Amino acid sequence: MKKLLLLSTLAFSIQVVSAQPVEYLFDNWYLQSFSFGNQEVFIDTLEDLQQGPTMFLQSDFTVHGNSFCNDYTGDYEFIDNAPLAIDNNFIPRNIDRGTEDCGAFEAMEAHFFIPFVEERTADIIVYTQNGDEKFMVLQYSHGYQVYVNFPVLKVIDYPLENIIVFPNPAQNELIIQSSLTNFESVCITDVNGRIVIPIKPLASKKIDISSLNSGMYFITITSTEGNITKKFIKN
Repeated sequence: MKKLLLLSTLAFSIQVVSAQPVEYLFDNWYLQSFSFGNQEVFIDTLEDLQQGPTMFLQSDFTVHGNSFCNDYTGDYEFIDNAPLAIDNNFIPRNIDRGTEDCGAFEAMEAHFFIPFVEERTADIIVYTQNGDEKFMVLQYSHGYQVYVNFPVLKVIDYPLENIIVFPNPAQNELIIQSSLTNFESVCITDVNGRIVIPIKPLASKKIDISSLNSGMYFITITSTEGNITKKFIKN
């Protein structure tokens, strides 16, 4: 019944695809809507939301993204049920996430992370329509999350909010994930504001932090759009 209700929320032109190759899943996914309480909440209708949840899924099933105000990283266990003619499954594993309070969106933040915290199994339902647009639904026992492979919010208005720094905690390197390519420099400071890795041009989206001692740090990323600071833990 839940799946039938969910299907009614999608455009009639979208068709269910029963046999998509696994490569279909490896993409940058943006949360379009999700079940919250007794309703379906659409991300683009939430006022004052500058960052919608994202999920960047790699070919080794490692996953990283952001929620309503926190970054997260981990991996998925993928269960291929194709021979049984039933939906494939995802089970989130080893998810590390930030602990910032999301203010007005804190309740949605907690609900969004239920599958990650409790490692709940999701049925994977995929859809396609004309062009390159893709749809994926993760159906859980407590509800569902609908993802698309194109930005739901006007990210041009908030480009810096969509920068993700992972893994967190990190050991030897940080990776910057963003649709922006015009980064100018990065700078890393410790909790006392001392510069530990000086300002330098960003030649690569991978930053060597192997020389840092264990502890909390802040990375400031500067682009033509402005700058943003993210915190991370060095193990």
